[in-house]
Amino acid sequence: IEHERVGMLTPRERMWQAVRKLRTSFTTKDMDAVLRPIVKKDTLNSYMGGLVAAGYLQTERPASELGVGEIHVYTLIKDSFEAPRVTKSGKPVNQGLATLAMWRAMHVLGVFDHCDIAKSASLGTTQVSPAVAKAYVLQLAKAGYFRIVKPSSPGVPARYQLVRYTGAEPPAVTSRKCVFDRNLGKFTWEAAEQE
Repeated sequence: IEHERVGMLTPRERMWQAVRKLRTSFTTKDMDAVLRPIVKKDTLNSYMGGLVAAGYLQTERPASELGVGEIHVYTLIKDSFEAPRVTKSGKPVNQGLATLAMWRAMHVLGVFDHCDIAKSASLGTTQVSPAVAKAYVLQLAKAGYFRIVKPSSPGVPARYQLVRYTGAEPPAVTSRKCVFDRNLGKFTWEAAEQE
């Protein structure tokens, strides 16, 4: 069964979808034909190198055999539904995992406070402090993702219920303190000018 991610995809996710469509004996030029919108060449080459180094892709023939300089022919050898998050050298990328873990915890728990989210999202190498969880919960509350089940009182945090689950990608809080939801491809909350 073929599955495709939906919503607003990152360049990494679009490149991975192209890899999964092409699967065997393809080049970056073949990827350009299926990538819409096209990803910058440097970004594509860097990601492909990272996928080879991490063991997701295999280079079928060395460039010297092809006689065309830097062209490599790739084959997918390790599939994954989610786009692998790897550096150019094939090491895992951890940036954004805390937000993803908090969003998944909210979906699983249903009713929670920020302390519940911090505990549930802190797994393995991903650690989420109560302060980070509180800030994320408050921003999503402003954007209308929750309803208040129990208001806060001195020493007791507010409890929320998730009422607006838009998809697998966590809503992002931007540097301007706006909430952008990639599942919907739009801002779901923006701070007023005076804020």
